Order: sequence, then structure tokens, then C-alpha cells
Amino acid sequence: MATPTSEITIQDAQDDARLQAQLAAGAIIVDSGRRRPFYFDGRFLTADDLTSDQNYIRARQSDLAQAIGAGVIRGLMVGLGTQAASNSPTLVIEPGIGVTPSGDLVNIDTTQTITIASLPQAAQLDAQLGVKVLPSASAVNRSGLFVLALRPIEFSANPTTAYPTTLDGQRTVRDGDIIEATAVTLIPYPDRAGVENANAKRSRVAREIFFDRQRPGVLQDALPLAMLCLEGGALRWIDVHMVRREVGAESTLAAGLSQRPRALLEAWLKQHQDQMDDIDTGSVQTGFAAAKQFETLPPVGPLPASTLRFETQLGALTLLQNYFPPMVDCQFAFIPSDELAALVQESLALPPIDLRASDDDLDHLSILIVAPVTRQQLEANKRSLQTVVRPVRSASAGLIAKRSPLESLVRISQPELLVAPPIGDFAPDFLALAWQRAVEAARTQVNADMQGRGMFWYLRRRQLPYTAEISSATLRLAGDAKSIDTEVDVRVRADAVLTRFNGLVAKIPTLARAETVNLLAAPKLAVSTTLATNVLATSDLLRRSAFTALAVRSDSRGDEGLRHDDVLEIAREFGDPSLGEGFDALAQAAQPDVKTDLQTPEVVKAVADSGVAPLLDRAVRELPVLKHADFALQLRDAAKAPDSAKRLSALAGVKLEQ
Repeated sequence: MATPTSEITIQDAQDDARLQAQLAAGAIIVDSGRRRPFYFDGRFLTADDLTSDQNYIRARQSDLAQAIGAGVIRGLMVGLGTQAASNSPTLVIEPGIGVTPSGDLVNIDTTQTITIASLPQAAQLDAQLGVKVLPSASAVNRSGLFVLALRPIEFSANPTTAYPTTLDGQRTVRDGDIIEATAVTLIPYPDRAGVENANAKRSRVAREIFFDRQRPGVLQDALPLAMLCLEGGALRWIDVHMVRREVGAESTLAAGLSQRPRALLEAWLKQHQDQMDDIDTGSVQTGFAAAKQFETLPPVGPLPASTLRFETQLGALTLLQNYFPPMVDCQFAFIPSDELAALVQESLALPPIDLRASDDDLDHLSILIVAPVTRQQLEANKRSLQTVVRPVRSASAGLIAKRSPLESLVRISQPELLVAPPIGDFAPDFLALAWQRAVEAARTQVNADMQGRGMFWYLRRRQLPYTAEISSATLRLAGDAKSIDTEVDVRVRADAVLTRFNGLVAKIPTLARAETVNLLAAPKLAVSTTLATNVLATSDLLRRSAFTALAVRSDSRGDEGLRHDDVLEIAREFGDPSLGEGFDALAQAAQPDVKTDLQTPEVVKAVADSGVAPLLDRAVRELPVLKHADFALQLRDAAKAPDSAKRLSALAGVKLEQ
């Protein structure tokens, strides 16, 4: 049993004086809502006494309801009726119960079908509830944005005989019951009428409510269920999650740790998905820039899979996106489909994305675009792609993307780069082609699952990584063991090292032999199409460098041969996802005569035999683009020098032991 509230008993004038002094000093504060009749034997009761009792209980219930927060407890979902496309559309409200911000309960017992035009017809009720109609619009052809809301109301009913309270009084009839009800009403939302079309209004209001955190404009005694856009009485769109909130979700993770309540973020994500669903299928299939449809984005959400594509830029097959502004740093990754929900929940705690922010703010924004796939497909991608993460560049024409000023200067200084290289002038990037096939397969799958409206997901990235990065990877070609052995045989024969390879693997353990084959069968080490003409590509250089590293390590072990940890160490060195990008950049930036020399067997052999090819590639990647041409010249000269190994090591930043 609860402990009773402390009572102060007034027995005489001195007790009353002390009480009044405490009240005057502010030591005792009177709560006007906690006043109730004091019953005792012999007291004459009136109707006001019993009414005060009811008001006291209702006030306490309202306080308790406000403690759990305003919103929908269950049900009350709003949908379109059968005449959605007509000038007299109907709305369907499901049964449910909710709490208004003032703590009153609103309840609908059965499904209600309501014509929008009939909502403002009860003029007297509208006036009492505060609903206003535009002066130039009638109840039938009203235009603008409106919040569909529920309000608690009361009315009296059931006439009952009232007996006289005096001897000469007359009997009267008065309503004997007070009936509580719920009124469905439209509340105007502030709107810049005539300035925007319906879709622009929707994006602008989403920014105001979710990003700027403005209130949706309803009164304290109304529970908002949906927002409607009307034009001449016709319904242009209905957005449920724009104003609908679930009950009890205004708390944050911790004091000061969350900028927005969880309910607001979850509602924003649902609203964003609904607005994305309302975009026509043609636009989804061709792709569009997010800024054309939205002003702001939640920290996580869907994006059309068609906004990603592969194109050849500067001679390299590049993954591009046109959804986010060009200053945004984007990456693409494959993830297990069963982990998408966890990533969405985690990303909701991050700040939203303002598409109208300054270029400097967007330049520091990082986005991860993910394609959910099955775990079996993910494992297959790991084997064939080396890594499941790939950088994404902007496809926005005429705009300066991140780090593009340097590239623009390079193009100005070397106009030949503006001309696409002829077919056959460079070897295809087998790894990029594998990526292109994998992304296209994922896009085809989501299109099939979503009836041609395939969606990937974007996640705002934290400064800390989502998962631990893989420092190395053992590379395999997709296919069975026989095809892998055949591919390795083709490669060692192309480099005329078959005898050396057989001798190398003959004396090493089975597990080390398997890892050696896996390494040499990597897509990045494939034989180029120009090898037969003595024009070597980056893949040829890396393949020969990897085999040289294995051979040198084997020779250093003597009769023991390669150990398993030796092979793993070399595989880790050649397992860098970015390996090869530096040499490709040199080939693009070098003068024509220097580029020709770099692709000769003599220069490639010198670089491969130096043992520092991965370090040289990394050094190029860390250089500004404007210095690539000069580095290419130094690399050519060092490779042609009599002491090429020493000069190449110095160029890679390696200090040789004396």
C-alpha cells in the first residue's frame, strides 16, 4: 500500500497563520490540479463536488499519459480509399488509440472511411476546434497543406429528469450523460502557396520538420496522423510519416548525445522511403540526383541502384555515382543482406545530410553505398574481387569533384589525355571488369526483387570504421580448382618461368603450394592482351614482381624452400586493394615516349627484379597528380640505369643495407 501524502492539520488560528506565512514565502506551492473535495460525515454534497472529483481523476490521468509521450499507441494508420484519383477522395483510418500532447486519449473503435470534402462541412465544430478555411477557398475546393488530426471532444446526451432542489421548484429535464468522442479534422499547415509545385512542397516540409525540427503546426490537444496536399479539393499526395509519431519515443540515447529523438529519425526514414516510392519508375530506372527530389536526407536510406555505373575515365574503368553532390566522398561495398537492419539502426544515430550545405561541408561528408547480397554471394565476391569495398567517383558533368582541381590541371597541361585512347592501347583491368559484373549482378537481383525499382542503400559514415579493415587477402579466381591450375599454367608459360615455378612448388608444403597458386591466379595478375606484342601492362608487371618475390624468398631458404608464412607475407604485400593504381596513373600522366619505355620488357623486368614494385606503386599513389609525369620519367631512367635495383629502391624510399 502506498504511503499517504503528508497532511498539515489546521486546528487553530496560529496553525492557519503559519500555513499562510509558508505560502507567502513560497515554501509551499499549491498545485491547482490537485484540488479535490474533502468528504466527511454530515457534509451536504452537490453536483459540483462530484464533478470536482471527476476533474481531479482526469487531470491525474492526463499527467500520467504525458509522461509516456504523445503519439500513436497502436493502429490509426491512414490510407487512401477507392476514389483516390477523383475530386472527392476518401481516406481510410484504421482502428486504434493514441495520446495527444496535452495527455488526452483519442480512440477509434472501427475502420472509418471519410470523404475529405466532408471534413470542414460542420462549420460550428470547425470554429470550436480552431479550423480555418482560406478566404478564397470553399470547403469543397480548398488548397494547400493540411494536417489530418484527431481531437478529443465531449458532448452531453440522454435527457434525464432533474428533481427540484426547493419545495416550490419545478421538475426539469437535462442531459444525463457526458459522451467523450474523437473528432477528425484538418488543420492548415503554413504554406507558400503558388511558389512551389506539390513535390517541391513535400521536400520543403520534410526539411522543415525533420532537419529544422519545426513543429507540424497542430494544437496541443490534437494528435496528427498524416499530412495532405490539396489543390482545388483534389488530393495531390498524402504523407503519413511526415507528422505521425509513435508513442513514448521522445527520449534520447543519453543527455546531449543525440541531436534528434529516435522517433523523429525513424519517422524520417519511413517518410523518405514513402516519398521515394512515389517517384515514377522511369526516373528510378534511369537514375537522378538526390538534390532534384529532396532538400535533405536522413543519415541512412535507399537510393536507386541505377545511379551507379561503370565508365572509362583516363583509360581506367571507374565506378561512378550521380546521386550525391560531387564533393561528397563515396565508397561502395557488398554486405550480407541479413546485416542491413543492424547497419540502418546504427546509422540513425548520425547527423542528417543537408543537400544544400556549403561545398566545404559537403567536402567533409563521407557516404558508404551498400548492396545487400546473400552470404554465399558475398563469399564469392571476396574470392573474385579481392575486397568488397571500392571507391566511387562522381559522374556529375561539368562539376568539380573531390580532388579534381589537380586532375583538371593535368588535363590542361597534357591535352592528349582529353582524347580517349584507341582500343588496344591499354590492357583491360580484369579486376575492374570483375567488379562491373558483380555490381551489375547485384543490380539485376534487386530489380527483380522490387519489380524494376531496384534500390541499394546509403549510410553516412563515421570517422571510425564500421568493421575492422582486412589488411590482406588471399586472391582466387572464380571457378573450380582445375580452371585455377590452368590459368596459373598459362601465366607462368607466358613469362617463360614454368621450369622455375615447378621447381619452386615441388619442395614446399601442400598448404603453402595452394596459397602460392591462389596468389598467382589473382585477377589483378592476369596476362594482358598486349603481352604478345611486347607491350606490357600493369598486370604483367605485378605478376612478374610477385613471382620474383616468391623466387627470391625461396632461394634465401635454401633446400628448405618456401614456408607457409613466407607465402602469406608476400600475399599480404600484393593483397593491397589499391595496388596497381599507381602504375596506371603513371602510364596516364607520362609523356608518350616515356610511357612507351615503361611498357617495354626491359623496364618491366628491372622493376620486377628490384623487389620494390609494391612500394613504388604506393609512392605514386601518395604523390600529387601534378608530380606523376616527373616520377614516371625518374622511374624510366632508374630502370634503365646499370644500378637499376639501387636507384629503384631509392626512388621507392627504401634504404639498402651496405
